Amino acid sequence: MKKILAILMLLMLNLNIALAQNLEIDETNLSEKDIQYLSAWTSLAVYNDKFSLLARDILKSNGWNIRFYNEQIAKSDVKYLLADKKINDKDIFFLSISGTSSWQDVKTDLAVEATVFQGHNLDEFLQSRNDKDLSETKPLVHKGFLQYVQDGFFSANSSGEILGLDLVEHLKQCPEDKIYITGHSLGGAVAELLTARLLDMGVNSNQIETITFGAPAVGNKTFVDLYEPKMNLTRITMKGDIVKNLAQIANERFVQFNTNEVWTVSKLENDKFAHNMLLYFDRAIKNYYDSKEDIALATEDIETCETYVAKPKYDFPNELQSEINYMNLALKDKLLKEDEDCFVDLVDDDLSSNVFQKAKALNAKYVVFYEFSANKIKDSTSNKRYYIYGSKYIYDINGNLIRGFSATSDTKEMTVLQSVLYLECQFK
Repeated sequence: MKKILAILMLLMLNLNIALAQNLEIDETNLSEKDIQYLSAWTSLAVYNDKFSLLARDILKSNGWNIRFYNEQIAKSDVKYLLADKKINDKDIFFLSISGTSSWQDVKTDLAVEATVFQGHNLDEFLQSRNDKDLSETKPLVHKGFLQYVQDGFFSANSSGEILGLDLVEHLKQCPEDKIYITGHSLGGAVAELLTARLLDMGVNSNQIETITFGAPAVGNKTFVDLYEPKMNLTRITMKGDIVKNLAQIANERFVQFNTNEVWTVSKLENDKFAHNMLLYFDRAIKNYYDSKEDIALATEDIETCETYVAKPKYDFPNELQSEINYMNLALKDKLLKEDEDCFVDLVDDDLSSNVFQKAKALNAKYVVFYEFSANKIKDSTSNKRYYIYGSKYIYDINGNLIRGFSATSDTKEMTVLQSVLYLECQFK
């Protein structure tokens, strides 16, 4: 009965991934919210739909070297993304492991039997898994998740690489380098066990941080008591996300780590399945901009610019007004990343004539206007879904229209914020 319940829950997973905007982070001084934001980015980019592929491209455009792996190894459908970048002469890695996205992954989720988790090298790891003494005094973990760790990171892939061993060797040789291991759902569970393995193999705990989204429990109380003091783990869950409890429902031995941060789904999006990664990403965006708002809204003291972007106009119903500030901040980040000689005015709500006067005072050549509107979709399944319409107009400094763009999106799968960001990416 418990396995049937788990199957039904897993079939409910909404695996659609939402689009992200350009990164604008001071990577030389990563804050907690920066790390969670980057972790959410890479946890999106590990999937294979069109939005995730675009997220992968945006990571590349921000200087991250991306390696993507997806192959069947032994009993596991292994899928992960390794992003690395040199910052202040140190290599920083983000290793993101995919959540459930295939029937083989479902089989991994449902292999809820316990197995012993011990050892400090490959031979000892394999020996411990053959231990038939499953007493609660030993560290026991989810058999399927551990199989994924073994297949994905301590078995040779098609190129002959064993990533787990390569990471151990690199981190030991370069004690200043650091890795962030992250994942959503199944990927988060695997991230926690992989972290424990790397620590057992002698990697310094200061070199590893683990950030998971909606991850189920991976081990018994003995395992948690042994590894929680060693791990730099942030376990993020969404209020109302039931998937995080599935392993405990299926096997009462398992318990969660206590290092939990609970997020709340926006009221605008609470018609969506709370386990969906796009909701975790939406909250990560908002948490990030909440921590950066004073800086992001500051009016730059500039004398000239080539392009003057007027404050965007929104024809939104009252219930969407709270999203506008985040849209403006994300849009500003994106535009400044693409064009440093650009001024984005998020302060003044001026008439068009005043905008052109300001642009002339800054010796601008172009003036850009954005307009967005939203209409509710007549949907029998929800009253919180909208069509989003967007337009972008580019004028010369004398008010002559050079080019115009328009596009539409909706919030059936993406959030309201992500729908607007998606539209902006359609304006070429």
